[in-house]
Amino acid sequence: MNIRHLARKNLTGNAQRYAAYFISCVFAVSIFFIYAQFILHPDVMYGDIQAGDAVRSGMISAQVIIVIFSVFFIAYSNSTFLQSRSKEFGLLSLFGMSKRQLRKLIYFEQTITSLLAIVLGLGIGTLFSKLFLMLMSAMLDTEAPIAFEFVPMAYVITGIGFIILFQTLTLLSFWKMRNQSVQSFLQDARKPKIMPRASLTLTIIALLFVGFGYFLAVTASLEYSFLLIFPILFFVVTGSYFLFSQGTVAAYKWLYKRNSLMKGPQLVTRTNILFRLKDYARMLFLTSTITAVVLTAAGTVYLTNEYMIDMVMDQTPASVTWLEEDASENEMLEPERAEAIIAAHDAEIDYSFNVEMLPADVSIAGEEGVAAAFPETNYNDIASHRGLDPLNLKEDEIFITSPILGFGTWGDIDNIEQLDMDMNGEQVTMDIAGTAEDAIVGPTNQGQIQVVMNDSSYLHFNNAQYADDEKFRSLGYHFVDWENEIEVSNALQEEAGDPILFQTMAPPFQALQQGFSLTLFIGLFVSVLFFIVQGSMLYLKLFTELEDTKKQLLSLNRIGITRKEAGKILGHKITFLFFVPLIVGAIHASFAYAMLANILDVNLFWSGIMVIAIYTVLQYLYYLITRHFYLKAAFR
Repeated sequence: MNIRHLARKNLTGNAQRYAAYFISCVFAVSIFFIYAQFILHPDVMYGDIQAGDAVRSGMISAQVIIVIFSVFFIAYSNSTFLQSRSKEFGLLSLFGMSKRQLRKLIYFEQTITSLLAIVLGLGIGTLFSKLFLMLMSAMLDTEAPIAFEFVPMAYVITGIGFIILFQTLTLLSFWKMRNQSVQSFLQDARKPKIMPRASLTLTIIALLFVGFGYFLAVTASLEYSFLLIFPILFFVVTGSYFLFSQGTVAAYKWLYKRNSLMKGPQLVTRTNILFRLKDYARMLFLTSTITAVVLTAAGTVYLTNEYMIDMVMDQTPASVTWLEEDASENEMLEPERAEAIIAAHDAEIDYSFNVEMLPADVSIAGEEGVAAAFPETNYNDIASHRGLDPLNLKEDEIFITSPILGFGTWGDIDNIEQLDMDMNGEQVTMDIAGTAEDAIVGPTNQGQIQVVMNDSSYLHFNNAQYADDEKFRSLGYHFVDWENEIEVSNALQEEAGDPILFQTMAPPFQALQQGFSLTLFIGLFVSVLFFIVQGSMLYLKLFTELEDTKKQLLSLNRIGITRKEAGKILGHKITFLFFVPLIVGAIHASFAYAMLANILDVNLFWSGIMVIAIYTVLQYLYYLITRHFYLKAAFR
């Protein structure tokens, strides 16, 4: 039997141990290839596709992330494999195998695995490229679907790139073995587990670091958010590492001393985990960090998407709205003409408004601003269609509403009780009865706030101070199926001919949705890769301990532990390894969501819960699969 034959036998004999690692590598190659296929596709390269450059940039960024992550994952896996095979290497050395032959054996094993992963990854990538191009065509709204083509350069870049990556990391793994002797190989395999030690000082420092990172996250404002990202990452990541390497040991030692927990299988479970915590610390830290990254990245994109859609809806009063600067005439668009265009497109109107408004200069905290006043009857009519609370204002009260409240001049509006107004020469001070950040009539892109007045007060100023050509008139129509009424919105805007005083809702909404759908779609593959890799690291760790586990089961059987109880002990260990990183990662991500909500000034609680819940379900499925195969292999 030569070394190549021995390498093949080792791989087939340990197929179950290599399975998760191999699948992760195949998936990484497939995703990289699919992205490369799209980036180098002739239709995308030569600008035949709208927004092709932006999508290519996003995919190139995703490819860089895949490569960086693959480096860490493969390096970690190689290190774990080599460590778990110390006894095997020691025995081979005793039988006369030289270090050169040992390195050759490992090299052949790694090369066969990597070549199979690359070939299979390219094959799977080719199969799914057509589906990917169809999905991209739908998202980019291309006139014709992007045709599938063999792009040789994509195969070359993916194949050669991953060969170089695997070969480099394999050769680097030999560096760790350079000074190991037969004795050290065998000692590594037989090294007894000792009671781990924990530093109370490092545990306290770790808690302070994580706590301070969380504090920075929840108190971050929009102004300083970008400056705080790296300090937050430093404190939370550093604190998490020491919490796993020191804090978990301290917590388990505390449990170890509690007599109530020293009964039956629980004693074996806790002792088993306690003596391996130092080994688990690095893996738990890595998997919890990956979990936090996946949850934070996926959640941030999803939550920002939700926020942007809400923002479009909040800042636009109706599906189409426009402002006539002279209320005495309809210079921009006649209502009759607008309704004819709406009827021609079969768009169903939910409600409409035609509101006369009085321009006014206002002064707030020494800053000058502009406002448009209209009566509460008009407000209440629109509010009844939009589910807003009606107003009942006194003659000296006003209600201020505008999406720009909270920004610039209007940043402290909630702390101000009165507003000084110049109603075309008549100075008046009104009590502020309330504020809202809704757009009621529009358009709202003029930087003016809208002031709702008691009907009597409005009538007074209207009759006393304003001629018809000094007033504004806001008109608008809201459609039942407003998200999809793009054609009628564009037709009305084209008829009006003013892109500033005419505002639509459906076209910017669809553009935002398309942009974020693409971001979600591109990021989805990378997130799935991260998820599979973190699960693979757990799977890898469990199966590299399989021989030790079998010995433990034999010992447990000798002292009377039944198979059912032994299954529970192993199940608790797997549960610990899978769900502790999930809990820690979810807590990290929750504070990231809190930071995002703080910056955007919105409530993202339920959206964040939904993202974490979806990830938990996927993690649970991975846990069930791993648990099934691990228990089956352990009791074999």
